[in-house]
Order: sequence, then C-alpha cells, then structure tokens
Amino acid sequence: MDSLPFLYSEEDLSENRIIYYESSRGCPYSCSYCLSSLDRRVRARSLEKVKEELAFFLDRRVSQVKFVDRTFNYDSRRALDIWRFLKERDNGVTNFHFEINAELMTEEELALLGSLRPGQVQLEIGVQSTNRQTLAAIRRPSDFARLSDRVNRLKEKKNIHLHLDLIAGLPYEDGESFRKSFNDVMDLHPSQLQLGFLKVLKGSPMEAQAAEFGCRYHGEPAYEVLSTNWLSYAGLIRLKSVEEMVEAFYNSAQFTASLPVLETWFPDYFGLYEALADFHEKKGFGDISVSRLKRYELLLEFCESLGRDRETLIPSLVRDLYLRENLKNRPAWAKDTGISKEEERAFYDREEKERKYLPGYRETAPALKRLTHLERFSDGLILFDYRNRDPLTGNAKEIRAEE
Repeated sequence: MDSLPFLYSEEDLSENRIIYYESSRGCPYSCSYCLSSLDRRVRARSLEKVKEELAFFLDRRVSQVKFVDRTFNYDSRRALDIWRFLKERDNGVTNFHFEINAELMTEEELALLGSLRPGQVQLEIGVQSTNRQTLAAIRRPSDFARLSDRVNRLKEKKNIHLHLDLIAGLPYEDGESFRKSFNDVMDLHPSQLQLGFLKVLKGSPMEAQAAEFGCRYHGEPAYEVLSTNWLSYAGLIRLKSVEEMVEAFYNSAQFTASLPVLETWFPDYFGLYEALADFHEKKGFGDISVSRLKRYELLLEFCESLGRDRETLIPSLVRDLYLRENLKNRPAWAKDTGISKEEERAFYDREEKERKYLPGYRETAPALKRLTHLERFSDGLILFDYRNRDPLTGNAKEIRAEE
C-alpha cells in the first residue's frame, strides 16, 4: 500500500472540498452485497505514511477528510494510534469521517473518542437491518444490543456526529420488518439515519443469490434493487419517499425541537415519516425542492391535517427557527417574541454592563441585540447565541436567562 502515490496537491485543497482518503483496502467481513467480501484480506498503508499524509491535510486546514476504509477499527491498536495523532495535531477546523464496526469498540477507543474536540470526528456505523434472518442471509452477524450500547456510550460526551445506516431491499425484510429496523435505529437518536437501497453489484455474492431472493434490479450502474420476494416495487418507492422526509426533517437537524412533539402523535417513528411523505405528495411537491421556511409552514398544515391545533406546534417551530437563523423579519405564523421593547432594551443594557450571558462579546447593547435573539417560551426566557453554535447540529447556543 505504501507504493501507491499520494494523489493530492495544493491545488486540490480548495475551500470546503471533501477529501477522500484511503489508509487501508479490503475488509475482514463477508457481507454478501459488498465486493470487498470477495477477498477478506486487509492491506494497510504504514502508520508513518498515514500520519505524514494526514499532517498534509491538517497543515492546510482542510474542512473534511473522509476515510473510505471499509472497517476503520478492524485493528484497534492501529485505529487508536491514528486517533491519538489526530487529537495531538488537531487544528480546530478539520473534521474526519470514519466507517467503523461499533461492536468492535473497546473501552480504550470509547475513552479516546470521548476526549476529542466536539465535531472533530464523525462516525458511520452500518446497522443495515435488525432482522436476524436478514443479517444471516447477507452474512453479516450482528449483536444489536452490543451495538446499541456502544452507540449510547459514544453519545454520552456529545462530541461525535453519529451516522447509522440502514439498507432497504435486503432478503427477508418486508415492509413490517423494515419498519421495525427503522424504529430500532431511530430509538438510538443518531445524528443522522442514512437510508440506502440495496445495490446488486456485479460479481458480488448477492448477485449469485439474486434469483433465490427474487431480486429484480437495474442492469446498469448503480444496480439498485427494484423489488424482492418480500418487498414490491411500490413498497420500495414508498420507502424512497420516507427517506426524503428523513433527509429533509431529521437529518437536516433543522427541527430538533418540533420533531419530538410530532413523534408523540404517532405510534412509532416510521409512522411519522410515512405520514409526512403522504402529506408531501398530496400537496403536490413530489421531488420538488422546498425551502426551509416553507417547511415550517408545511408542518403547520400537516398539524392541521391531523386534526391537531397548530398552536401546539408553533412554540417548537419558533424555537427551531431561531436556533438556525437570527431572522429579523418574523414569519406571520410566529407571532411576537412575548417580550416588550422596554423589557428587551433593559435586558441588553444590563448585558452590556454585566456580560453575564455573553462574556465573549465586547459590543454595545444595540449590537448585542442585532447579533443575538431573545425570546420568551413557556419554559422561560431564552437567549440565542449565534457565535457559539453546536458543532454537531449547527444550532445556536441556547442560554436560559433570568426573568
């Protein structure tokens, strides 16, 4: 692996570009849908070479380096060595993405990852399904209880962006089974749920079993499944609509206050996103991109379509609105802040003198008002600080102010 040339130069490191980097090839596992299963050897670039190349990215403050290694932590000592290097050389900017097997994670790995700068690392964990018969059929043994434990442990420090993956169209996974897998993963509350669709790749073990499983799929790249013995074409298309809603409302992290309210109105997570997909289609949007502000209005209409009072959702939507952006022109549905002009002026005048809630700011009261937002909710007075955002969600910092 060390004989392979390093392909990046200064010219390749344009601002905000994602850099894909390979420190190893192969995978010790034999998942039937993956071409890496044909050769279970793993070949790795030397640690000296890897560190030298990562230093090149770090010194140039690349925004993200995405490792394409199939299972980065197949060798715990090697993974720890690289993660320690990244911790020691952290430039405060670069994010590193790794695909890992959560069930392999050791206490030492968990402790080290928990000590990293918030947002420095994001982890992708392939769950694929929680149906044991499905996992056996694709030659992917898994202990979901252990995986869940590791995911929950990784979440404790609130410093790592966690992506959990599911694959639709796998053997023995019908609509109800997939619904359960979806709910199982959503119950872990990952940063993102990535819903993919089975690709029957040429030369893979899955291709050899396609007839047995009734897999009908595109004959051209990306060889995506169209139907199986357990899931019809219409069923897969429906799951694609659900996937679009997950991307728009959950993975975007733009509705972190509203979604928990909506979830209480449905028997499970899947039911919410299925209903959103149906509503989206009825409104005639289909694949048309909808602006973020329009999605707030759509959620209010969705609320009414369920026979719910829109007033029950408005406070959460207002919270989401100001967590993301310091809007100066409030939407009509957002009403007012619940704070008089006199009260607001007095708050910022005090803050200019005391710096109680915004110690890092040096601006005068009028500037503080422009740079932040003050809103009254049922749980009290909240100050939104836009200079200090959550590195995982991008949301403004919420500061509870005294009444």
